[in-house]
Amino acid sequence: MIRFPLSELLDEQECYDYLLRTLHPDGLCCKHGHPLPPDQAPHDRSRAPILDYRCRQCGNVFNLFTNTVWEGTHYSCRTIVLIMRGFVQGTPTLQLADELGLDYGTLLKRRHRIQQIGLDHQPTDSLPDDVTEADEMFQNAGEKGEKHDDPDDPPRCRANKRPGAGTMDNDRPPVLGVVGRTTGQIRLTVCDNTQQATIQPQVEKVTQTTTTLNTDESSAYNHVAATGRGHTTVCHSCHEYARDDDGDGFCEVHCNTMEGIWTGLRNFLRPFRGVHKKYLALYVAMFEWAHNLKRVTADFLRTLMVPSFTYLPT
Repeated sequence: MIRFPLSELLDEQECYDYLLRTLHPDGLCCKHGHPLPPDQAPHDRSRAPILDYRCRQCGNVFNLFTNTVWEGTHYSCRTIVLIMRGFVQGTPTLQLADELGLDYGTLLKRRHRIQQIGLDHQPTDSLPDDVTEADEMFQNAGEKGEKHDDPDDPPRCRANKRPGAGTMDNDRPPVLGVVGRTTGQIRLTVCDNTQQATIQPQVEKVTQTTTTLNTDESSAYNHVAATGRGHTTVCHSCHEYARDDDGDGFCEVHCNTMEGIWTGLRNFLRPFRGVHKKYLALYVAMFEWAHNLKRVTADFLRTLMVPSFTYLPT
């Protein structure tokens, strides 16, 4: 990989102003919420344009990164902007660390912390669509980065071509996906297995009781109709992938939309060259945000960098 000095093309003051608008749209304040008076001079200018201020009410020193995940950091504003860009776009950590001259291990921990906030703040409301689709994808994910000195606990075999349904235990954790046909919004959940007791509660959580759910013939959805939801299936084992039940010439019974989204998720995960299964949900959450939002917003970045802020896209 050839390096491109992108950070040298960014103006530090512009990056500071961008982060200030993103993190503190109502203006700077101390860790206790006391606002910065417009006439107050900085307490410390040594890291300009990052300026430290001392609160006149409580005496605490604060700056741009107070009460954010970057509190106490020594990174420059341009570095933080490029890190966040890389995280939300799915740039591998090793590539990002190499381009920015940062320690890989430190950056990876930072990534997991920020992605955990993204996972914790995922939308919890159900999809409003009258017609939805559900499907599962099995993702190879072992214990990347962990030593396996015990011969009874060997590392995952490359490609992991174990037959049968994947589970968290056999290093092929399933990802349940539900998509609304009208909104195009998705809800993704990394599961331990694909049993009905695991899948159905998640489907009920992310869909309205009035929706019509389209799935394949998996037994995990056998009792969905008992919840009041409509349920139509296609039988992939019989080479059936779409069906026209109402005779209008349009094959409305299928789960092809959700299956197509799996291609996007696999492409998102592929550059990482393997993800530890205990962190898989963090990466899947970032893909869900990217798919649903399409474009980075200030509110989304604030969600990732300010733990106390919660933003639900509309």
